[in-house]
Amino acid sequence: MGKTATNLSVALGLIAVVFGIWYIYNQYTASQAVEFDASEQTMQNMLNNTRVFIQHRQTLQKVSLDISIFEDDRFNSLESFSTPIEERPIGRPDPFADVNVRN
Repeated sequence: MGKTATNLSVALGLIAVVFGIWYIYNQYTASQAVEFDASEQTMQNMLNNTRVFIQHRQTLQKVSLDISIFEDDRFNSLESFSTPIEERPIGRPDPFADVNVRN
């Protein structure tokens, strides 16, 4: 690579780095300047959503669960009739060995 090409690539590299720093700086300052749009319609929508949330919360607070069924003798006397699964070895001792060869 010649001296001119080296100088040109260094100059282009520096320009790219400076442009990158400038771009990131402008993005950062632009994000700091964003203001919240608190229009009347937006505020009304937020208030309506809040009212609905409060109504749902009040409805859920009225719900009570009766867990006495779990303490009943009939429930505690239930038996499981499921078949137990017998434990068997999984896989092979050497997974890279031939299939027909047993260790």
